[in-house]
Amino acid sequence: MIMNPPRLLVPRLVFLLTGIFAAIHSSGQSALERVIHLNDSLYASEILLVQEGKELLYWKDPSCAVTTLGTASMVKSWTGLAIGTLIDRGLIKSVDEKVCQWLPEWKDGCRKNVTVRHLLTMTAGFNRRGGASGILAQDDNNTYVLNTKMDTVPGIRFGYSNESVQLLGIILERVSGMEADRYFKKYLFEPLGMDNTHLGKDQSGKNWVTYGGCTSTVSDAARIGELILGRGRYKGRQVVSEKWIEEMLTPGTLATYYGYLWWVDHKGKYVTYAAMGDPGVMTIIYPQLDLVFVRNQACENNTAIQPRYSSAFWFGPGFIQVVGDAAGQH
Repeated sequence: MIMNPPRLLVPRLVFLLTGIFAAIHSSGQSALERVIHLNDSLYASEILLVQEGKELLYWKDPSCAVTTLGTASMVKSWTGLAIGTLIDRGLIKSVDEKVCQWLPEWKDGCRKNVTVRHLLTMTAGFNRRGGASGILAQDDNNTYVLNTKMDTVPGIRFGYSNESVQLLGIILERVSGMEADRYFKKYLFEPLGMDNTHLGKDQSGKNWVTYGGCTSTVSDAARIGELILGRGRYKGRQVVSEKWIEEMLTPGTLATYYGYLWWVDHKGKYVTYAAMGDPGVMTIIYPQLDLVFVRNQACENNTAIQPRYSSAFWFGPGFIQVVGDAAGQH
């Protein structure tokens, strides 16, 4: 799975990863033990594998006392599902509708005819904004995004953007007439039994955040994966339409590794769909194996102190294959 933006591994880390992968393949461990070894070596605090609806493996680092999962950007993918429920309910007629009808004060977006599709596919025209230049540095997220200008015209390139997803959250609230946290609970979390999951608010305390900041658990996050495997159905209930799931997971034209807020990979050994968050939290879905893999990184996660905690330095096809092969051999 190709992540954005791609980052070359420094030679020392390439050597480290080569050693880790060589070690796990020559260790004489079982396939599932190799998955534990790999994740333990790469700063995980907790992992869960669910196959065919049953727990295949659960492991937790005994030195990490944290039991919650901070989703970071994983929740972006959940926002993609929530937008799908608005489409299913007819509250948004099409992803090609212009967002200006719900966000008239966003002048630049109105002038450039941004659509729901542009926001879902990260092609609205935003550069990736970090540090003081982006939404993460703003106390009032909604005021910021509704007054921000785009960096390019929409529809010409992929640009990973927190701002795009917060705009979708505002649309969700205005279309549904509900606050985002309540909408997510009613139409996504409660139908899946995600009782330990809730959105967070920005620093102002006024706005629900839909691009990050959600608190959950590995078991709750796995239910999202099972929903995807069920083509929108969970325990006999159609939570999101099969049509939306299929459309959401279709690779984009400008970024063939991205659908509607989900990372997609149709080129590796295993087809995978992933929700990813910094520094190394993730849900990876393997439809061929009927498998969901959830990873938490709740303790070794301060990338300012140790940059290699970030998955940008170690995540790639080899990691995906180790997990998939373990489940395939079980």
